[in-house]
Amino acid sequence: RASLGRRPAVGRLSAQAATDVAEHSHVLGYGDPSHEPSILQQIVSKRQEDVARARQEISEEQLRQKAAELQEQLGGPLDLFDRVRACSPSLAVAAEFKRASPSKGDINVGLDAGPQGLKYADAGAAIISVLTEDKWFKGTLEDMKQVRIATQQAADKAERQRPAILRKDFIFDEYQLLEARAYGADTVLLIVAILGRQQLKDLIESCRSLGMEPLVEVANEVEAEIAALAGARVVGVNNRNLHTFKLDMGTTPRVSATFRSLGLPFGGESPQRLLLALSGIMGPEDLNFGEETAVAGILVGEALMRAADPGKAVQSLLGDAESIVSTPLVKVCGVTTAEDALSACKAGANLIGVIFAKSKRQVDADAAAIVVDSVRAFGERDGALPIKQKILTSPKEDPAAHLRSAGKLIKLSTARRPAVVGVFMDQPVEFIVDVVERAGLDMIQLHGDETPETIEAVVNAAPVPVIKVLHVDVDADVASEKLVADAREAALAGASALLLDSSVTGQRGGTGQSFDWELAKQVGEAGIPVIVAGGLGAETGSTRACLEAGGPAVLGVDASSGLELDGQPGTKDARKLSEYVKEAKALD
Repeated sequence: RASLGRRPAVGRLSAQAATDVAEHSHVLGYGDPSHEPSILQQIVSKRQEDVARARQEISEEQLRQKAAELQEQLGGPLDLFDRVRACSPSLAVAAEFKRASPSKGDINVGLDAGPQGLKYADAGAAIISVLTEDKWFKGTLEDMKQVRIATQQAADKAERQRPAILRKDFIFDEYQLLEARAYGADTVLLIVAILGRQQLKDLIESCRSLGMEPLVEVANEVEAEIAALAGARVVGVNNRNLHTFKLDMGTTPRVSATFRSLGLPFGGESPQRLLLALSGIMGPEDLNFGEETAVAGILVGEALMRAADPGKAVQSLLGDAESIVSTPLVKVCGVTTAEDALSACKAGANLIGVIFAKSKRQVDADAAAIVVDSVRAFGERDGALPIKQKILTSPKEDPAAHLRSAGKLIKLSTARRPAVVGVFMDQPVEFIVDVVERAGLDMIQLHGDETPETIEAVVNAAPVPVIKVLHVDVDADVASEKLVADAREAALAGASALLLDSSVTGQRGGTGQSFDWELAKQVGEAGIPVIVAGGLGAETGSTRACLEAGGPAVLGVDASSGLELDGQPGTKDARKLSEYVKEAKALD
């Protein structure tokens, strides 16, 4: 079997060699002896070695026997086409189990496949995709078998339809199809980018002979034509280039247009083929493909693997905004490094705070830009989040309603793609705007004694929304009426969100002390949502207590010093970050 991207140089190609090159002309670097294999091709090369080794351990006949025994126990395979179509007019969700990936590294390496598969099934997934590659994705065939058994037993008990089980791997040999059936798969992924044209046709035919309708993956228009000519009925568009791992959400509409140009459209009352969008789906905002694209389903991996409540995550992906809005915003402040920012993102934080005011955790614009780059890479975006442009309410008409609307929008915008918030304290407007542009910030937090006039000046000058902090003296008797009045004043000046933070004599922020959270509840009773900071952390139960005391009025929580390694201001503790986010979002 030829290895991808590597062929010996010859002076003149033989007829067979010329045919071989034509057969693989879409494969990156094929026939070029100087080509350096991409990550995808390195993975395939390793899988070729794995398959050769597996053949020495278990024969094809033994795999056929194992498949027959499992089918006797659990029943035959589901038809992928029928399972996806049964979800219409709703989108079919393919929920993916992968512990790691080449682009994101470790995602959730300690997760057991069977229980996670059950969560996906309970959430309504039509397909469960299981990565069975061990080196880069840390998956196994046994993972897939456990998912099949768990979901089959649950479906039988509840008398409901089970999800189809997809073996997601780098498949190039019929032996791998037999492995798939022997370990409970209903279908497999066939990646056009690693297969010759005839090889793809042969594998599709082999799949169908084994009772499986394959999911054929394409990543561009050329591959789409190859899939169409091979007779693919269920096509998955990978929005991620598997050679570069760069994401392009425009790939799905382009592939759909290619099929239409061939007279092979997707969708319709009696569809002959179905289209799924793969990769990069992190929230409802990623589903705007257009009606003519006719997407029948989506595959979601990382977002669900990081979610401790996959059911709620699936609901939010399908446009249930309430499931997002009902979850508190979680802000991690005082971040000084890209490493800590990434830890906060992986833990599930929505807002990453970098401080430009005088502080033990102060950073400059250059250091902040590095943090911003890491957060953008995590969220797979190139620019600032367009939050301000989406805020359509006017604070002049009803400041409280404006804050509620803006708060919901901030939650929706940062549910899957965290935002970086720059924290400033009584600093010049020109300085703030300059830092926002140089660092690429998504939001501004004014943490000083900024007047309404200053707030308005910042709002008018900066392209991002503003959070205004209201200070609550822990040693004084603070009237909620005064906070409500100050909140309305800040909102009228254009603030999109408000944050209540503890203050003590001579110090604002980072006090490690909390104020009476009943005040947050009282402000909320005036219709004004607030983020709460001060004395919150991972180990005291304070975060959950704050949210319970404040009730629905608490838009979110903010912590900094309580998330640090002991005695190391500005250095976060990854364990504390994880516990804080879980506690804030009431996750077990």
